[in-house]
Amino acid sequence: MAPRSGLILLRKLSALIVVLALVAVACSSGSGVVATVGATDLTEADIGDFFESDTLPIDESLREAIFALLAREILLQGLGADFDLELDQTEVDSVYGDLIAQMEEAAMTPEDFLGVPDASVAMVRFNAEIGVIREQVVEGLIQQPETIEAFFSEPVAYTTVCVRHVLVATTEEAEDVLARLDGGEDFAAVATEVSLDTGTPGGDLGCSPAGRYVPEFAQASVTADIGALTGPIETDFGFHLLVVDERTAPTEEEVKADPQAHLTDADVNAIWTEWFNETLQTAEVTLDEKYGFWSSVGIIPPDRPDLVPTEE
Repeated sequence: MAPRSGLILLRKLSALIVVLALVAVACSSGSGVVATVGATDLTEADIGDFFESDTLPIDESLREAIFALLAREILLQGLGADFDLELDQTEVDSVYGDLIAQMEEAAMTPEDFLGVPDASVAMVRFNAEIGVIREQVVEGLIQQPETIEAFFSEPVAYTTVCVRHVLVATTEEAEDVLARLDGGEDFAAVATEVSLDTGTPGGDLGCSPAGRYVPEFAQASVTADIGALTGPIETDFGFHLLVVDERTAPTEEEVKADPQAHLTDADVNAIWTEWFNETLQTAEVTLDEKYGFWSSVGIIPPDRPDLVPTEE
């Protein structure tokens, strides 16, 4: 299992929800069916487990909880349908234990820890489950040929470069630096003397992912001949003369074996978000109208049926 980065807490998950109105109708956390996803029912008791109270109003918090629980079921069904996987309960237990330990160490209640009024420990476990689903989905998606192909289509995204540079303000200054370096002057000495990048003595930027640099510099760093003086390269910062001393990139097998070690957080989030949104958008959900109307971005309040998306 990959590192447990990017767990989606309920409040963060529900940030994807467009809450359009509030309704103040009391409901009991009994056993009545609230919604159905495929052959699975979501009951009032399921929702009640999320909260400490025995009686809950049908308000924003309740609709967020309903949406979160429905989303979890949809994602679980998608995990099985798309990857032939079940939720890794052993990993859930481990992540849940870590979250509880963090909560207890901070002397916080579930409500304080999650920022959700009246939250119970069941909501903490929910977050562990969503985090593990996310990791399993990302690991499944990265194995797919189209994902690998897209990843390797842009070298900047996966290449590590060791670069030195001299940054100046004008093309004339760049040409002067180029002449001095071609004439045999020491790179570090020239960089220390004239470079506008005073934060890197000698111009040595060290080794880092090419994607951390501005696009023009990043592209040059992955295409320049190793050890050759390259430039000037114009960016928003000025004009760069650079030397790439070393360049490394993972193989396809290495990426498949440990995707999270090679993908940036942005890569992982994009892969997850695309699958998440598509899975929710194609789900078939039946929801008791007293709670509102289902949409893939949230539960629409029952008094606003006009806001329910219509099929094209």
